[in-house]
Amino acid sequence: MSISVKYGFGNTVKYNVPKLDVNSTVRSSNIISSRVRDIILDSTHELFEDFGGWNGIGTIFIEPTAQPNRKEEIPLIPAYPAFPNIKQYPLINELVPIIYLADPNVVENTSALAAYYLPPINAWNSQVHNAVPSTDVTPELENKEYPLIEAGSVRRITDQDTDIDLGNTFNENNVLDTYPLLPYEGDIIYEGRFGNSIRFGSTVNGSLYPNSWSEYGDEGDPILIIRNGQAGNAKNVDEGTDSWVPTLEDINTDKSSVYLTAGQQIPIEMSSNMIDSYKDTSKAPTLAQSYVGNQVILNSGRLVFNAKNDHILLSSNKSIHLSAETTLNFDAKDYITLSTPKVYLGSSLGTEGVNLQSAVFGEKLIEHLKEFASALELVGIAMETNTAIIGPVETLTSAGTTVKVACQKFQQILQSNDILSKKVYIS
Repeated sequence: MSISVKYGFGNTVKYNVPKLDVNSTVRSSNIISSRVRDIILDSTHELFEDFGGWNGIGTIFIEPTAQPNRKEEIPLIPAYPAFPNIKQYPLINELVPIIYLADPNVVENTSALAAYYLPPINAWNSQVHNAVPSTDVTPELENKEYPLIEAGSVRRITDQDTDIDLGNTFNENNVLDTYPLLPYEGDIIYEGRFGNSIRFGSTVNGSLYPNSWSEYGDEGDPILIIRNGQAGNAKNVDEGTDSWVPTLEDINTDKSSVYLTAGQQIPIEMSSNMIDSYKDTSKAPTLAQSYVGNQVILNSGRLVFNAKNDHILLSSNKSIHLSAETTLNFDAKDYITLSTPKVYLGSSLGTEGVNLQSAVFGEKLIEHLKEFASALELVGIAMETNTAIIGPVETLTSAGTTVKVACQKFQQILQSNDILSKKVYIS
């Protein structure tokens, strides 16, 4: 049977695939559980063009769970993502809820329906995968990798590779040691399959499993934690390695983190805590790991701030503190400008004029030294041309007068500190 493609431009593209009969049960809007057998994710799929090219990304092919024996003759049914703005595509062998809703051909045929799928069913309560293969998977494999836990008959994925077909590129071995996050009352948590997550949480007092952000602050103070990459040596909340036991975020070991706090203290380990640049250390900023209040913390192996077309603006009500374990480097094609009443180079500690020495205006100093050097040069010339005549030598007398005037002028300059900077001090 040829039917118009669900995705694509108009009805010009046709495909031939079996379609489940839309019976009265389906029309009553019941939700049906189905197993994912295949999915279109890129142009390498054999049905890529048949389902509208790139416009068909996310189309899955399902088999009813009511027909558990996985055989090639079972017709596959196409189903489409129910949400246009949230991409949560299932893995092969995961179960998805199917609902039948209006097809785009509803304008021509008001009874036209198409299969749409919701996010995968949480069969194993695992953020990694929830695949439930057909019964043609050997019982030995299933019993080994999905052991039945007597207490409550809970089935869990072990830390071994299940060898279940999950797709072409998804490698279960890479993520089996990734723990789910421990929830607290009221939390909203979004977890990826790879140790990345977003927690909309709060300060939690008196929990059996305390977290790192609730030592300070009031119960219910909001916190937003974005984490990308669980630490390789992470432990679960029982200090064990069972992958189904949850864990908590750790800003110091997670690979990349963003914390938005409201009254909490985050025990981040700073790479550098130097505050020697502050003349009055009482005015130095509170270290990030000691601060209690509202702050945004970014922590990763490297931070890059790049403004492609305009400026980078850093503004602070108090100070902007830069600290590094090795060097601070500034490069600019034109110049570096500092506009401030005073600049301390080296350290701001000490007394101005004693420990802190004023910088010198180089051009002014050179100008006055040139005048003094010229006067001394005249004395030298006069002394070279002096003849042994009894009495005053006119050339020496004239040169001496010049040197005397130059010395007096130079002394006045030195006394007035005219060549010293009033802004720049060097220690």
